[in-house]
Amino acid sequence: MQSEIREISPVLVEVTVEVPWDRIQKDLNDTYKEIGKTARVRGFRPGKVPRDVLKQVYGRDAAAQVTGTLVEQGLMQAVQEHELHIVAQPQMEEAPALEKGKPLTFKAKVEVRPKIDRVAIDALEAWQAPIDVPNEDVDTEVEGLRNQHAEIQVPDPMRGAKEGDLITIDYTVSVDGEAKDDLGAEARQVEINDDHLLPALKEGLLGMQPDEEKTIEVAFEDEHPNPDLQGKTAEFKIKAAQLHEKLLPELDDEFAKDCGDYETLLELRLKIRERLESSAKQQGDAKLKDQLIDSLIEHNDIPVPPSMVQQQQQMMMYEMAQFMQMAGQQGAPGADFFSGIEERAQRRVQAGILLGSLARQESIEVTEADLDAKFQEIAEQTGKHVAKVRADYREDQRNQLESQLLEEKVMALLTERAKINEGERPEPEVKPETQKDESAEDEGEE
Repeated sequence: MQSEIREISPVLVEVTVEVPWDRIQKDLNDTYKEIGKTARVRGFRPGKVPRDVLKQVYGRDAAAQVTGTLVEQGLMQAVQEHELHIVAQPQMEEAPALEKGKPLTFKAKVEVRPKIDRVAIDALEAWQAPIDVPNEDVDTEVEGLRNQHAEIQVPDPMRGAKEGDLITIDYTVSVDGEAKDDLGAEARQVEINDDHLLPALKEGLLGMQPDEEKTIEVAFEDEHPNPDLQGKTAEFKIKAAQLHEKLLPELDDEFAKDCGDYETLLELRLKIRERLESSAKQQGDAKLKDQLIDSLIEHNDIPVPPSMVQQQQQMMMYEMAQFMQMAGQQGAPGADFFSGIEERAQRRVQAGILLGSLARQESIEVTEADLDAKFQEIAEQTGKHVAKVRADYREDQRNQLESQLLEEKVMALLTERAKINEGERPEPEVKPETQKDESAEDEGEE
């Protein structure tokens, strides 16, 4: 077989393959021999059917089988011969047909990874702000713990609901006079605060006592996620069933002991600060990684195969569906998710190609020692024996872990080589629109 390629674009080539007639004839003969072993034709015993009869009965099937095999083998040989890094199934321009005594010639378009001579990393730049956890954030966490350890009791004497109380209500909802059964609920307990309630509902619930009934009108914005409520005013008919108040514990060492293995309130606050700083560092590292990848793509603007972008979009939608399922959410992702999904998918593909090319360029590899260290780390985190952890990682999981470790090594190289500025990343400058030369326009009018 002979083959040649023609570059249509950096990510698309046309492959032309020619199969000589003697190869076609040999494959046809071999195919008829195999068919003849089991062919059943009236008037002939199995294995004794003449070749001419086989051609009349099975000619089309034999030709299709040989053509399919030769196309597959020819394309595979061309890919290997020309060292093509294909990323999708070849697309035939037209189905080839066998003609007696003539070579079989066919063409296919193949998407390939772009060739990268060298990944430029010497001019990368990013910003990283110092870790700063204000005391207010620690206070907020402590208040959250106080709420978790609060005593819940019925007010005595009974009074109207106030902010911070827990009120149990039955309610129905109607929009434009039509009842919305799916929006109503019975015996639902809500906390009266700004975090969980719409302002109109909060205002209406304040002051209510058990057995009291009230109708509250709530106006929804045009951008509300529920289409049935967009720009509408809903009527909530509410009946209060129960009312409870929270008694928050005093902020002292005894409270700290109730929260866990702490001796003093100061120790609790220090542990909270340590956790918040660790979380802030993780978020900062994630932002730094995103900036480095943005800078890498900016300095290495490479084309990407459309099929890889489409595959990445499908993967992103699958990941979102899995996330929504785990979170107990139903329905399709919102419009915000689909907005710009193609650009985000393209960025992922560009990043993957560049990071992989950089790993090969800098001879970065994942060693057995790297894997052993990671297995040991996982064992310490999970409390399992390291041998058990290693056994749990089968081939696919092990490959994923190797990819993760390889990416971490490449990102460490980028962090080392890039210029890392201290502080927040500045907003990109918005260039003013080019002012029209009014005098030139005037001259043109004259």
